[in-house]
Amino acid sequence: MKKIIIILLAMASVSCIAGCLRDLDLAHKYDNSTSKEPYEEQEDDVSNYSEFDKWYLSDRYDINVEDEIPRKGYWLDGKITVVKFSWAAKFSIFWSADRSLMQSDCDTPWLEYNINRLSVNDEVIGDKPTQNFTDGGQWFIGVHELKGKNGKLVGFFHAESHWPGKLSAYKSIGVAYSDDMGKTWTKGNMILSGTDPRPETGANDTRSYGLGDGCIVYNEERESWICYYCGSCTNAGTRSYMISMAESKDPEGKAGTWKKWDGFGFTAEGCNGTTGLGGANYAIDELKKFPGGNPSVMYNTYLNKWIMVYHSWNRAIIYSESEDGINWTKAVTMISKTMEPGGAMYPNLIGPDGDTEGGKQIRMYYSTDMDGLGIRTLSCRRISFK
Repeated sequence: MKKIIIILLAMASVSCIAGCLRDLDLAHKYDNSTSKEPYEEQEDDVSNYSEFDKWYLSDRYDINVEDEIPRKGYWLDGKITVVKFSWAAKFSIFWSADRSLMQSDCDTPWLEYNINRLSVNDEVIGDKPTQNFTDGGQWFIGVHELKGKNGKLVGFFHAESHWPGKLSAYKSIGVAYSDDMGKTWTKGNMILSGTDPRPETGANDTRSYGLGDGCIVYNEERESWICYYCGSCTNAGTRSYMISMAESKDPEGKAGTWKKWDGFGFTAEGCNGTTGLGGANYAIDELKKFPGGNPSVMYNTYLNKWIMVYHSWNRAIIYSESEDGINWTKAVTMISKTMEPGGAMYPNLIGPDGDTEGGKQIRMYYSTDMDGLGIRTLSCRRISFK
C-alpha cells in the first residue's frame, strides 16, 4: 500500500508541474514582487509582424479602459514614466494627463496590466497651482531618482496656464523635487520658457503659446539632462511648432542652469529668472521635415543608440536615432496615415526595464482615432529591431 501511495503522489506532483509549465506566461504573469532584478519576458516570434527597413512591427492592439478609470477616453495624453527605483521591488508608473497619477506597486512595466487599477487617489503634484504658470495644469515628462541623494526624486513637468472660456494655452516646463519617494513634491520652478510673455488674453482657437510637450532624459555620456521639447523655432521656416532641445549640466537640473540648443551648441538661455522668458528655439535640423511634438526618447542597448518617436501634426508617428543624443538621423515615418487612418498621437516607448532604456524588443503605446471632443483609444504595437 505504501508503494502505491508513493507512486500516486509522485504522479500527482509531475502532473502539477506539467500543468504549471503549461500555464506559465512570462510576458504576462511574471511576479517580481520579491526581486529587484529587471523584469524579463520571452522574445516575441516576429513571423507575423510586418517587416520594415530597420524593424518588425506588430499589428495594433487596443487596450480596454474600464469606465471608472480617471480620464477614461483621454489616454494617452502625454509622456509616461515607468521606472523601478533602487529601493523598490516593483515598478512605479507616472501617468500624465492634466495632472499626474503615480502607481508604485506594478508587477510589470506594461501599461495594459496596470491602467485599470488607476484611482483618483493616485494623483500627485499640482495641488497648489501658480498663477500664469501651472493654473491650467502640470504633469510629469520625466521622473528620475537622483544618485547619492537617499531616495530623492526629480520630476520635470509640462505646465500650462489657461484663460477662462478659451481653449488656448500658455506652456512652459518646470522642475520639482520629492524627498518621500514621490508622495509629495516641492513647489515647481520654471526651467524652460518661450521667447514671448504670456498674452493677457488667449486666442479664440486652440492656439498654443510658449513651449512644452517634451521628454527629459539623463545622458550619462554627457553627464547632463537633455530636454527634447516642442516650440516655435527660429529656423523652422514655418509657424509650425517643431522639436528642439535644451541641456542642464546641473546634477539636479535646477532652474537657472538650462541652456537651449542654438543650432550648434547649447548657449541660449532656458528661462531668465527675472523676466521669465527664454532664448530663441532652434529646431533639430534632421527633424524639420516633420513638424510635431510629444517626443519619447530612450537609450537602446541593442542598437547602442538613442531613439526617438514623436507625432507629426498630421497625426503620423515619426522615428529618428542618434549616437550621442544630439546629432539625429533624418526623420522617417514609423506609423503612417495609411496604417492608422484615424491618426496616431502621443507615442511612448517602454521596454522591460522602463521608459528610459530598451533593447531588441520594446513596446510603443499611443493614442488612436481621436475624435472632435478629444476622445481616443489607447493602443499598442510591439517593435522588434533587426
